[in-house]
Amino acid sequence: MLKTIFILSVIALYVSLPGFFNKAGYNSFKGLIPIYNIYILMDIIKINPIILLIIGVGLIAPIRILFATVITIFIPFIISDAYDKNILIGILTLLIPFIMYPLIAYKIGVYRYNLED
Repeated sequence: MLKTIFILSVIALYVSLPGFFNKAGYNSFKGLIPIYNIYILMDIIKINPIILLIIGVGLIAPIRILFATVITIFIPFIISDAYDKNILIGILTLLIPFIMYPLIAYKIGVYRYNLED
């Protein structure tokens, strides 16, 4: 059951990436390019992409797993903040990401970091 929810969550995130990119002013097709789409997502939510390099090659396996888990828990909150939503939407995104990621990407989210520049 947990594995199915995880797989649905990953699929929902990848289906939602073109919507996130479009709202942030990037070309939607960049969401379909593997690895590069995660780099652009990190740029959109204002996380240094070097963190991906640290996770990928720089850490010992148990530390890497812990670090990736912490990032996985915080990403829904950061995405909900980047798309001008409150902490409740972040909690809902953490709990039911297969519903909330597409909802934020294509319906309710408005990218706010462009407005601050």
